[in-house]
Amino acid sequence: MRSLVFAALAGVTVAFVSLASADAPRSQQVGHGARLFADYCAACHGDDGRAGAGYQTPIWGQGAKIARFENAMGLFEYNQMMMPFDDPTKLSDEDKWAISAYMLANHGTIAPTAELAPAAAAAIAIK
Repeated sequence: MRSLVFAALAGVTVAFVSLASADAPRSQQVGHGARLFADYCAACHGDDGRAGAGYQTPIWGQGAKIARFENAMGLFEYNQMMMPFDDPTKLSDEDKWAISAYMLANHGTIAPTAELAPAAAAAIAIK
C-alpha cells in the first residue's frame, strides 16, 4: 500500500507519496528499481530514502537535494559513476536506470507507472 505523508514546514503543508510498498502500481522498471534500492541503497539512504546510516539528508521529496542533478540524465550519470558507494561497478547500467527511475518516481518527477528511457532522460527536468 502506498502511504501519503504530510510535512509542515514554515506553515506550508507538503505531501509526497511513498512508493516503498510492493503493491503500489508501478512500471516494471520502477518495481525493479525498488528491489535494487532495497538491496543496494537502503543501508545508507534508509528504506524510504529519507535518511539512513550513511546519509542523513533525504534523497527525494521535501528537503532533498536531487534537483542539483537538473535532469534525469544527470541523476543517472551520478549513480553510474558514484553508486553504490562501496563499488560503483557492481550494478549494470540497466540496474542504475531502474534505480534512477525509482528515485524520480518517489520524488514525483515521473509517474510511478512510467519507464525512464535513456534517450529522453536529458529532457526530464528535476524540480
